Amino acid sequence: MTMPKRGAGARKSLPKKAPKKLRRGPDRRKQIIAAASELFASRGFEGTSIRDIAAASGVLSGSLYYHFPSKEDLLFTVHQESLTAMRREVEAAIVGLSEPWQRLEEAIVAHCKVLLGGSVTRAILTPPRYYYYKLPGAKKLVRQRDDYEQIFAGLIDELPLPAACDRHAFRLSLLGAMNWTVFWYSADGRLSVEQVGRQIALMARGAAPKPLKSTPRKPR
Repeated sequence: MTMPKRGAGARKSLPKKAPKKLRRGPDRRKQIIAAASELFASRGFEGTSIRDIAAASGVLSGSLYYHFPSKEDLLFTVHQESLTAMRREVEAAIVGLSEPWQRLEEAIVAHCKVLLGGSVTRAILTPPRYYYYKLPGAKKLVRQRDDYEQIFAGLIDELPLPAACDRHAFRLSLLGAMNWTVFWYSADGRLSVEQVGRQIALMARGAAPKPLKSTPRKPR
């Protein structure tokens, strides 16, 4: 019995599989974003190469471009996804609350929880080292940041602050205090992440107007 020969036609009928490294997928994309975030935070944008990101995320340098056309595009994506996560958590934390100081406090706690619990957000928001690079889309980063910070601008506008309190300076000081926690907070320290947020809120409440003390009248 003669066995049929395997010709070129038989080989063509076999489906071609793309190399595993070149396949797209949400998990691989998240892996690249997380690796890029950590490297941008530790080495800076200019000190991080595509090869570095590829090695840290476990993909080939060439295949990384299947997900992101450039290093700049990756930075914008990481930045936007970080701020989107922050916005989602902060807005969820203040739903149903009406008292202005309570709304601000819960927003601060939510901000700190995401900031100190997620490497992606932590790397992008602190400090704003990318905003001053001469990138073609640097203004896009600033717009993304400013859009997020408008949440706190709105919360601060609701507060019953003294007329002498500059709300713009109040907002910048508050954001600076929250974002700087990444440099001193330790999971092994005395305070939990939530307690850190509550302490910042407590300090912010120090700007609230103090009730006037009534002076008792002296008997005539």
